[in-house]
Amino acid sequence: MRCPRVLPVVVAVLLPVVGSQPVLGADVTERPMSLLDCITSALEHNLDIAIERYNPMIAEASRRMVYADYDPQIRLVANHDYNQDPGGIDAQARTYLGRVTDSDLLQGGVTGLLPSGMTYSLGAYAQNTYGNEPPITVGTNVISVGRPFESSRGQVLVGELRQPLLKNFWIDSTRLNLKLRAKDRQVSDLNLRLKILNTVSSVEQGYYDLVAARENVKSAEIAFQLARKLYEENKKRVEVGALAQLDERQAQAQMASSEAAVLEAKRAVDFAENVLKNLLTDNYEAWHTVAIVPTDTLSAAPENLDAEQAWNQAFQLRPDLAALVIDLERRDLTTRYTRNQLFPQLDVFGSVGWQGSGIEFSDALGQVYDGSAPRHAYGASLTFPLNNRRARETHRISQDERAQAELRLRQYRQQIMVAVSDAIQSAESAFQRTRATREARQFAEEALAAEEKKLANGKSTNFEVLRLQRDLTQARFDETRALTDYNKALATVRQRQGTTLLKFDLETPVPPTTPITYVPPTKK
Repeated sequence: MRCPRVLPVVVAVLLPVVGSQPVLGADVTERPMSLLDCITSALEHNLDIAIERYNPMIAEASRRMVYADYDPQIRLVANHDYNQDPGGIDAQARTYLGRVTDSDLLQGGVTGLLPSGMTYSLGAYAQNTYGNEPPITVGTNVISVGRPFESSRGQVLVGELRQPLLKNFWIDSTRLNLKLRAKDRQVSDLNLRLKILNTVSSVEQGYYDLVAARENVKSAEIAFQLARKLYEENKKRVEVGALAQLDERQAQAQMASSEAAVLEAKRAVDFAENVLKNLLTDNYEAWHTVAIVPTDTLSAAPENLDAEQAWNQAFQLRPDLAALVIDLERRDLTTRYTRNQLFPQLDVFGSVGWQGSGIEFSDALGQVYDGSAPRHAYGASLTFPLNNRRARETHRISQDERAQAELRLRQYRQQIMVAVSDAIQSAESAFQRTRATREARQFAEEALAAEEKKLANGKSTNFEVLRLQRDLTQARFDETRALTDYNKALATVRQRQGTTLLKFDLETPVPPTTPITYVPPTKK
C-alpha cells in the first residue's frame, strides 16, 4: 500500500541522475583500445609474464654452473715445519740429545676433470730440511759430535691421468647434470611461452567481457528510456482522465527497475575494466582513472572447426605437452645413467715425472732439470660391489619413473583431445545461440512496436507494453551474452589447441624440434 506513494518520490529524485550520469566519472580519462592494443600492453607490462621471464635466465645460469665441474683446481702450499726432538737412549744404551730441524716445503698442482670422464693432475714440490745432528755420548765419553746437516728433494709430476672404461665411461654425473639442466632450460622457455599464451587468452576473454558489459549498459539505458517515455505518456493521460492512475504507477515501477538495471550494468563495466587492467599493466595506480573504451565489437563470424585438425595442432603447438615430452627425455637420460652405474669401476691410469735430491737445494733442482731421475707408472684398477644392490634398485626405480612419465604423457594427450573437443562443441553451440538470440531480439522489437501502436489506439493495455519492454531488454541481454560466449569459446578453442599466438601474428609456426612419440612401457 505504501509503494504508490513512495515511487513518485524515488523516481523524481533519481530521474535526473540516470538521465544525465555518464558511464564514466568526470575525472576519468577515456582510452580507446583495440584487442591487439590490449594484448601488446599485456606482453610489455603483465606482471605474471615479467616474473616468468626470469626463469629461463635462472635455468641458463644453472646450466652454465654445471660446467664448473670442468674448471681446473689449482692448489698451492707453502709450509715451514719446526721440530725439536726431545732426545733419549738408543738400543746400545747410548745417550743422545734432541736435535732441532727446520723444513721448508713448496708445493703446487692442478687437478681437473675432462668431458670424457678422465681425471688429470699436474704437480710439483720442493722440500728443504736442515738442522744440527745431536752429539752422542756413552757415560761421559762423547763418541759423536753434532754437526749441521741439510738435505733437499724435488719432484715434478708432468701428468697423472685416470680414465674409466666401464662405469662413468659414456655418461657420468657431470655429463648427466649438463644434459638435465639443458632440458630444464627448454622447459623454462616452454613455461614462459605457456604463460604468454594463457595471458593473451585471458586478455582476449577479459576484452570480450568488457565489450559485453558496455553493450549491456547501452541496452539497459535504452530500456530505461523506453520505460521513462511510457511513464511520461501515461502521466499525461492520467492528467486528462484518459487513463487510470494504477497504469501510471506500473510505468513508474518499471522505470525504477530499469534504472536499477542501468546502475548494475555500470557496476559490471567497472568490474570488467579492473579485471582487464590487472592483465595489462604493472602500475594499476596510473590506470585507475583510465576508462578502457573497446574499439572492437562482438561478431559472430562462422568458423570451420575440425576436431582432428585441432588435435594435431595441439600436439605440435601446446607448450605444456612439449614440456611433458622433455620430461620423458629427462627420464631417458636418468635411466641411461643408472644403467651405466651397474657396471664395475674399471679404470686405467698412468703417470710420468722427474725427481731429484741433494745436499743443496740447487742440487735437487738441477737433477730434476736434467731428467736424470725419471719415474713413471701405469696400470688398471677394478672395483665392484659383491651384490650391487644399490645400483640395481636405483636403475629399477628410474625405469619405473620413466614408464610412469610415459603414461602421464599419454594421459595428458588424451585430456587435451577431450578439452579441445569440449571447446569446439561449446563454440558450435554458442554460434547457434547467436543466431537464435538475434532472431528473438528482432521479434521482440517488432512485437513491442506493434503493441505500442495498439496501445495508442486503445486496443492494448499498459501491462502488455511493460511486459514486452522487459522481454525486449532481456532479449538484448541474451543476444549480447550469446555473442560474448561465442567469441570467448573461440578464444578457448585457440588456447587449448595452442594457436592463440598465431591468431595475432605473435609467433611463426615452427615444427616441434622433438617429435611426440609414444612407446608402450616395457614389461619387467
